[in-house]
Amino acid sequence: MTSLLFIILIILVLDSIVSASEAAIFSIPLNKVRQLAEKSRNAKVLLSLKESMGRPIATLIALSNLITILGSVMVGVVTTRELGEEWIGFVGAILTFIIMVFAEIIPKRLGERNAEPVALFMARPIKAIAIIFNPIIWFIEKITGPMAKEGEVSISKEELSFLTHRGVKEGSIRAYEEQMIQGVFKLADVTAGDMMTPKPFVFFLDGKKSLEEVRSLLLKENHSRIPVYEENKEKVLGIVHQRELLGAITEGKGETLVKDYAKKPLVVPESRLGEDLLKDFLSTKIHLAVVVDDYGTVVGVVGLEDVLEEIVGEIVDEKDVRPELIKRVARNIIVVHGQTHVPHINHFFNTNVGSKRTLNGFLLRRFGHLPNALESFKLDNLTFTVEEISPSSIERVRIVKEE
Repeated sequence: MTSLLFIILIILVLDSIVSASEAAIFSIPLNKVRQLAEKSRNAKVLLSLKESMGRPIATLIALSNLITILGSVMVGVVTTRELGEEWIGFVGAILTFIIMVFAEIIPKRLGERNAEPVALFMARPIKAIAIIFNPIIWFIEKITGPMAKEGEVSISKEELSFLTHRGVKEGSIRAYEEQMIQGVFKLADVTAGDMMTPKPFVFFLDGKKSLEEVRSLLLKENHSRIPVYEENKEKVLGIVHQRELLGAITEGKGETLVKDYAKKPLVVPESRLGEDLLKDFLSTKIHLAVVVDDYGTVVGVVGLEDVLEEIVGEIVDEKDVRPELIKRVARNIIVVHGQTHVPHINHFFNTNVGSKRTLNGFLLRRFGHLPNALESFKLDNLTFTVEEISPSSIERVRIVKEE
C-alpha cells in the first residue's frame, strides 16, 4: 500500500509541475518577457521559448502524457499485486479524479496567477527537456503535419472588445488603455459630420483682405489653423496658419493678402468615416479638413484633434466652454455654456427644440426654478443635465442625444 501511495504522489508532483509550467508560459505576456530579458538570463531563455511556442508546448504536453500513462501502468501493476485485480477499476477512477483536480486544474490556476516567477524558474529545465524530446517532437510533427496545416486566424471586433474588457478586470490591461482601444473601434462608426465643427461656429478669414486688416482678429483667435474664403464662405480657398500670418506681419508684410498664404485644403464629405479620415490626415500631413455635403456645400471643418479625441477622450478641459461654444465630449454628448442659443444646439445635433432663447432661459422655463447641479430632464431624444450653476443662472449643461 505504501508503494502505491508513493507512485501516486510522484505522478501528482511531476504532472502538477508540468501543468503549472505550461499555464505560466502561456500566460506571461511576450512584451513583459522582453523587458525582463534585458536584466535576467533566465528571462532570455524564456524569451526564446515564447518566440517559438510550438515545440516547448508540444514537449510539455508529451511529457504530461508520458507521466500519466507510465504512472497509470505502474499503479495498475502495484494495485494488482497488492490488492488484487478487482480493485483496479476503483483505484483507476480515484486516480483519474485526483490527477484532474490536483495535477491539472489547481496547478494551472496557480501557474496563471504566478506566471512570472514560475515561468522564469522553469525556463531552463523546459529548454533542456525540449532538447531531449526533440526527436520525438520532430517525429510527431511529421505525422500530424499534413492534418494540421495552419489557416488564417481571424478575430472579430466584438471578440477583441470582449477580451480587452476582460483584460481590464484581470489587471493585464489598464482602464485608460481599454478606453483608447474602444475609441479606435468607434472610428469605424463615426463620420466627419459627427465630429466636425458646424460652419456657424467656424472662424473664417476673407482671403481678399490684407494681413494688417485681419491683425486684430488673428490676435483674438484661439485656433491655429483657419480656413480662408473668397467672395463667400462656400468658396474655401485653403487653410492658413495663424502663426505664419502673425510672423509675416512682424516682418513688415502687412500689405500682402491673406489668400497668398493659403494652402490647398483637404476636402472630405460628411459621410467620411473616422478611420478613413485619420488616414487622410496622416497621408497628407494636413491637420484641418473642410467638410462638404452631397451638393458640395461647405458645412463645417474637422481637425486631426477631433479624430484623436474620439480615441483618447477630450483633450481640452470640458469646463472650458464659453457662450456660443459647443464642446463635443463623445459622438452624441456635448457640453454647452448656458448662454448658448438653442438654435445653435439644434444646428449642431440636427434636432428641433422649439425655442429661440438661450439654453439658460429655455431650461429655467422648463424647470420652473433655478435647478441644482446634476438635476436633469428629458425632451424627446435629448437629456439635459445641469453641471454648473451661478447664484442666478445655469452656467454649464451636458446634453446627451439618444439614437
